[in-house]
Amino acid sequence: MKAIKFLMAGIAMMSVAAGFTSCSDLDEKPYTFIDPNSYYKTEAEVQTGLTGTYNRFRRLYSGNNALYLAEIEMLTEQGWPTYPKDKMNEFSQWSYANDASVGGVMKVWGYAYECINRANVVLGRVDGVSMSDQSKNWIKGQALFLRGYTYFHLLRLFGGVPITTKYTNGIDGLDIPRSSVEETYNRVIEDLKQAEALLPTRGTSGYDVWRVSQGAAQAALGEVYLYRATMNDNNVEDLKLSKEYSEKVIKSQVYDLMPEFTDNFYWFNENAKNCKESLFELQYSAQAGQSNPMHIRFGLGRTNNAYMGCYQYARFGVSGLLYREMVQNGDKRANALLSYFEGLCGASSNKTDLKNQPCQYNVNTLCWEPKAWNDKGGEMNAVFNCKYFDNRTDYNLQMPCANFPILRYSEVLLNYAEAANLLNAGDGLYELNRVRQRAGLAELPQGTSQADIDNDILNQRRYEFVGEGKVFFDELRKDKLADFAEEKCRLTKQLGITYMNAEIVFKPKKTYLFKIPKGDLESNKALKDAQNPDNVSK
Repeated sequence: MKAIKFLMAGIAMMSVAAGFTSCSDLDEKPYTFIDPNSYYKTEAEVQTGLTGTYNRFRRLYSGNNALYLAEIEMLTEQGWPTYPKDKMNEFSQWSYANDASVGGVMKVWGYAYECINRANVVLGRVDGVSMSDQSKNWIKGQALFLRGYTYFHLLRLFGGVPITTKYTNGIDGLDIPRSSVEETYNRVIEDLKQAEALLPTRGTSGYDVWRVSQGAAQAALGEVYLYRATMNDNNVEDLKLSKEYSEKVIKSQVYDLMPEFTDNFYWFNENAKNCKESLFELQYSAQAGQSNPMHIRFGLGRTNNAYMGCYQYARFGVSGLLYREMVQNGDKRANALLSYFEGLCGASSNKTDLKNQPCQYNVNTLCWEPKAWNDKGGEMNAVFNCKYFDNRTDYNLQMPCANFPILRYSEVLLNYAEAANLLNAGDGLYELNRVRQRAGLAELPQGTSQADIDNDILNQRRYEFVGEGKVFFDELRKDKLADFAEEKCRLTKQLGITYMNAEIVFKPKKTYLFKIPKGDLESNKALKDAQNPDNVSK
């Protein structure tokens, strides 16, 4: 059964790592059915289990589930399909709004519970192992963060979910009833608060900079409280807590914005990984099992390898409409999107017409000049996201290793600004303007209305977090998702953009939840009749 497969994976494939001192050791070698009660006897073995927990958290976005990120972007105005495979065009039109079996979003459930179970193993075994109190606290804090943030991931997608804080040890106890939304929030918040108390400040001696630290837990709490507040009529208590935890990160003076937006990303800056703006990011390296699949899946397909750094598939890109909007606004964040490449282009997709040459994106026509084609003969009109790409690693390795951001300091500033402004009109303007200034935009003046500030914060999120899997949830909680997605479909149909020739078929409400995956629902007897109801179009 699927539920057994997913939950047993946490104990059946214990990780064995060569070391735990760099970001390149998050892989593991499987050992069949190792009993956690007999394996976790030393600090090194517990650290190995923690490595496996990071690995499983990364799997939410990586490997065979990299398409989850594509799908979550395609459901917004951010993404354009560049290839019919994986039915990206149909996701863009919201064709699967009530389907419990389609796509990478469905895989998140199983991968999340693998991560949760591994965290539970670490937390369940660490107290019985001889090590210093400091080491024990640091291990607990990391496991708690990963578990809590994974539950938050599930909560936003599916609502209340089954909650377990004990690891599986056999096939008993796998049928876990669904908890309420409030109970799930409480679990998330409790885990993150405990993590905050146990984790060190980033930069503490002996603590790797890439690991989650106290600031990451505080930033996550600021995000969680803001999400709950805005999903519940701007609940004042949650807004205050969001502001409080975001302010803790700001006042710590440990983090700051990078001077240029593009400094955050490996394509532009070889020192971008775990920079001062990063609170938590997924780690990748040019090793087997450690490379970044987003570069491969979300590329141009026919580019010059030496220029792009690795072979690529053409699956999805960034909306040309969004790119044009950014360029026309003079927004420097447009520079993180690829508008020039060297590859096979030409007047038609016939092989005889294709030449290896420079290709430039025309922001007025929303076309590549010369035309760019995927390997199925379809014209590509999207621009592409250098946040994923690696042009530094030897392309012969075919192992791109750009990191992927989960929490950045710019989000902390925007979270603070939103909560502060909703509590008291005009507050948070300084933090908002810091993000605008770096993007090359004029400051909003004192006296800007509360509504205008709130609208601008959402727009800054739309430009700041393109391709980072954030905007779907921001537009959902602000009840703007349907409006943006519908307009994207309308305009692209009007323009005749390839793979975008149909109008939206479903308009999500703020209350939208994905279906619990069919296989997991059927294999967990305690979830009988617990499926989310059908969503109704707005």
